Amino acid sequence: MTDSLAQSVVQHLRWIMQKDLLGQDVFLIGPPGPLRRSIAMQYLELTKREVEYIALSRDTTETDLKQRREIRDGSAFYLDQCAVRAATEGRILVLEGLEKAERNVLPVLNNLLENREMQLEDGRFLMSAERYDKLLQDHTKSELDAWRIVRVSEDFRVIALGLPVPKYSGNPLDPPLRSRFQARDIYHLPFKDHLQLLYSIGSNISAERISQILSFATTLCSQESSTLGLPDFPLDSLSAAVQILDSFPTMSVQHVIDRLYPYNVFLGKEGRTAVKDALKRFELQDSNKQLRPRRITKVESVPGNKPFKADVTVQIGESEVTFQVITYS
Repeated sequence: MTDSLAQSVVQHLRWIMQKDLLGQDVFLIGPPGPLRRSIAMQYLELTKREVEYIALSRDTTETDLKQRREIRDGSAFYLDQCAVRAATEGRILVLEGLEKAERNVLPVLNNLLENREMQLEDGRFLMSAERYDKLLQDHTKSELDAWRIVRVSEDFRVIALGLPVPKYSGNPLDPPLRSRFQARDIYHLPFKDHLQLLYSIGSNISAERISQILSFATTLCSQESSTLGLPDFPLDSLSAAVQILDSFPTMSVQHVIDRLYPYNVFLGKEGRTAVKDALKRFELQDSNKQLRPRRITKVESVPGNKPFKADVTVQIGESEVTFQVITYS
């Protein structure tokens, strides 16, 4: 991560840390992309905290969050799931895709978020650390264990990740659940910081060219483009696009953009015209450059420790280009 990128993200990390110190749960809300998850994971790495992660979907049920009943060797028993494990072990629970969950699923977390309490299917009762410690003053731990009361760690926190609904499709949060979180808008990286990041990746590409590409992508994410019905450009994929252009300088920029944003496929006539006008405005119409990678001529592993890497040689036109990739074997 570059210094400029760290400077733009550090404000979000500082805000999360402030809420963590106050014992509050947070909701990072923003457009599609890995930035919100990346910031959450950076915070966990920075603070050396353990995590329980779940990607929510329409198929997620209460049992995926609380307890799942299983049968082993002819006996039925309950297995703690991510929310219960995080609460009892003092981990941070990361809920990704809050807008995808059905409306009747997340309210099961209401009491756990507000009071740090939850009744479990196996008869146990999760109790907040403060109330549990008060009970310990008058009762022994063995008595509380006999009553099946389990202490929720004071280190337990929740970081929720979601999209704003509406603009994007999904289920809006119920007001009671929404009030449990401290929310923060995590939008795309600032233009200047994103530009510096792309500069560091594309050393073989002119600064003007990179600026034109980023300006074009940012234009398609503007309010004016949204009014025209244009989907957001995947800004987070620009790093990969610049890396490709850096490895293959003779490749058409417009061809790479078409791969990231195939506007000829999903847009109508007016939308295609708007995108073409933007390409023309930023001088990115170079589709006459048709040199593309033709075939892989050689793959050689790079000796060394993990992660394993390989040098890949690709023929493009009459020349050959070699670049390095990470292999998963």
